[in-house]
Amino acid sequence: MDQHVIFGTGPIGSEAARDLLSRGRTVTIVNRKGGVPDLLRDISRDMAGRLRVVAADAMDHDAVMAACAGASHVYHCANVVYQDWQRMLPTMNGNIVDGAAKAGAVLAYAENLYMYARGTAVINEETPIAPPSRKGRLRQGLHEELVRASAERGFPWVSVRASDFYGPGATGQSVFGTERFLDLVYAGKQPRLLGDPDTPHTYTYSGDYARALVEAALTPAAHGRAWIVPNDRTLTTRQVSDLFFQAAGRRGGVGRIPRAVITAASPFSPLLREVREVLHQKEEAYVVDGRRFQEAFAFAPTTLEEGIRRTLAWYEGQREAAGR
Repeated sequence: MDQHVIFGTGPIGSEAARDLLSRGRTVTIVNRKGGVPDLLRDISRDMAGRLRVVAADAMDHDAVMAACAGASHVYHCANVVYQDWQRMLPTMNGNIVDGAAKAGAVLAYAENLYMYARGTAVINEETPIAPPSRKGRLRQGLHEELVRASAERGFPWVSVRASDFYGPGATGQSVFGTERFLDLVYAGKQPRLLGDPDTPHTYTYSGDYARALVEAALTPAAHGRAWIVPNDRTLTTRQVSDLFFQAAGRRGGVGRIPRAVITAASPFSPLLREVREVLHQKEEAYVVDGRRFQEAFAFAPTTLEEGIRRTLAWYEGQREAAGR
């Protein structure tokens, strides 16, 4: 039995599906609309023949159970906007855990770094779990539920944690996505970013995030623990932005949205109210070390230059298709 079921078809879920298909695996992707995501529209005929698309809402327990039936591996790549985390993530997480447990499948969870302690020189697997925010405590609780369910119900699990990601398909959920960055760069306008663009910040290429998730899921020796995705060198956000401008052949640079502006606007924006709680991640040094995974799996992270080249190639293709 080799059936891989992926919940969530954003950049990480889509890239994980592509990686699995390239390895000759059979993949079911699950999203609410039941459509093939844009990032998978160019796959080969052979790959398309091994791809199944299921329309299901991860909030619907019965639909999740049906989608997971017969799975050998289940991938939790589903997410929601910040303001819906508290309301939706516990149910979504519980449903996917139930589905994997009933199928006896490996559950591979795409997590983030919010549960780690604040103010450390580097974030790695040894960093204390001491979440400095409500969102971090939620993420910690979801992870602990996963571990507890695995121990009680006997299914294997592995989680892979990444820093802020960029890459093809990233829209509003990425610092360097379309809405807040690329659309402005190509329009000749200045992107204004949250936090301090001159502090070091590690960024994860979305393809590496997905590739690490798949590698961990397929490797029994990796199971039963949380790993951190390897990354290329850490630069400041401004330096990474400059690489984007240079690669796009555009002039300009980024500005900063002052915290005072976010504070003033937050009463009128549910999203900004939630952003304030984790803004420290963009104001302080945020250096992430994934060497443990890199050494264990001979995993070579994508360079920033190559990741940016692929991101811009995708974005320019989208612009061309839209006639812009």
